[in-house]
Amino acid sequence: MKFREIIHIMTEPTRYKILQLLMERHYCVKTIAKKLNISESAVSQHMNVLKNAGLISGTKMGYHMHYLINTNFLEQLSHQFSSLVNSAKQEKELTKECICEYECGRKH
Repeated sequence: MKFREIIHIMTEPTRYKILQLLMERHYCVKTIAKKLNISESAVSQHMNVLKNAGLISGTKMGYHMHYLINTNFLEQLSHQFSSLVNSAKQEKELTKECICEYECGRKH
């Protein structure tokens, strides 16, 4: 899955809240549903998306599946963010004249 797809998945508001909860500790679907005041089926759908993206994993505890953050995957994402920031820092400073591909002619 591409970096931008992972970011899109993570930033969906409900999934972001789920990830925040899972940063604290592992939870089952029922508990997440109660904490976020949404249906268990909605949570399950979000969990499937997060799991397929590699952001979380599940462990069976008794009758229930408990989910937790995949910290190895988050570390990989962190390295990608760092690379992005480093690339941005290395970009050239703005010049007085426009050097756009289409020569907009804008002067500062």
